[in-house]
Amino acid sequence: MTVVLDVAAGRGRPALRLRPWLAADMPDLLAAMAREYPKHGLRSHPSVDLPGPRRWTGPRDAREAARWLAGQDRGWALGDWLTFAVLDRALDRPVGHVALRNRDGGQVGGGEQGEIGYWTAADARGRGIATAAVRTVTCWAFGCFGAQRLPRIMLVHHLDNLASCRVAEKAGYPFDRLSPASPPHWFDDGHIHLAEAKPSESAAPGGASA
Repeated sequence: MTVVLDVAAGRGRPALRLRPWLAADMPDLLAAMAREYPKHGLRSHPSVDLPGPRRWTGPRDAREAARWLAGQDRGWALGDWLTFAVLDRALDRPVGHVALRNRDGGQVGGGEQGEIGYWTAADARGRGIATAAVRTVTCWAFGCFGAQRLPRIMLVHHLDNLASCRVAEKAGYPFDRLSPASPPHWFDDGHIHLAEAKPSESAAPGGASA
């Protein structure tokens, strides 16, 4: 399944295109990693054996980029790790990432709650890109899978990450509850935000443009 989601420009925010990651995106992704290596938000597929510490996130060189990308491709093939490159359409350059998975494992849309995560490149923050990207993937997922197959999606962030708290609220994820650290799902105290599918929502064949 190839999913392409276009988002019109907003106030202070460029027009965006969300689609699966491609090999052509890796040089820009590595350049972003060199500017600021993220602590979270860019994991590969859980089955991919990655070098370094267990909390490794994001590729650090061309070899790791190839393995990271293979993990994203595997996720789409299996339907259990659906990740999007977030591109600035005018620049045709990735500026972010959104990932959707089944919280309890297995395919997304298996009747359990999902979990969404995101990352935005350092030089693209503060422009509403993360909010628009998370909201767009959420709307696509609920419309694609329907309320019965995907009743809710959670967004989890560190307790002191006020920026992610604002993104969650603006993207349609109201605060639900505090959560203590619970490895291996997350390693620090945090907030859980929840978006609920509307009961009237039903799966739309194809979901998005292919």
